[in-house]
Amino acid sequence: MASASYQAGPDFGFDLGLGAIVDGTAGDHDGDVAAGFAASAAVTWLARYEGERSPFLLVGASLAGSRTEAVSDDGRAHPLGALDARIGAMVGKTLGPITPYAAARVFGGPVTWTLAGEDVTGGDAHHYTVGAGATLRLRRLSLAIEGMALGEQSATVGVGLSL
Repeated sequence: MASASYQAGPDFGFDLGLGAIVDGTAGDHDGDVAAGFAASAAVTWLARYEGERSPFLLVGASLAGSRTEAVSDDGRAHPLGALDARIGAMVGKTLGPITPYAAARVFGGPVTWTLAGEDVTGGDAHHYTVGAGATLRLRRLSLAIEGMALGEQSATVGVGLSL
């Protein structure tokens, strides 16, 4: 996934992303997942500016979707699509070039596919995630890492460049 961000001011940001599904498996039968695409849009609001002793509070909302094909339990490829809507909050404190933070998000959205010859709609096992991360800023370059350990579990690494 590659994204571009725009800061409309010191407290509002917008982000658009476009990416690819490269490979994978789906279902209990490990059906092959074909190449596909993913897209996202997000908005962030800095609800509380960071003070000398107080942390910042960043609130965000996003919408993402993906589309591909996957081999179902009938041995045929069927469309596999997903939508995801999220809202979340992040609280953190800048310590020199490093900004550690804690984050929590709630989300939901359908996943559609074909199983046993019937169109089915599913969802997430968890509709929340809680974890922490940090960003390291080196002039125009930023490096980010995040681990969400509760609810939906994930790990993310990112690199950013400010123009």
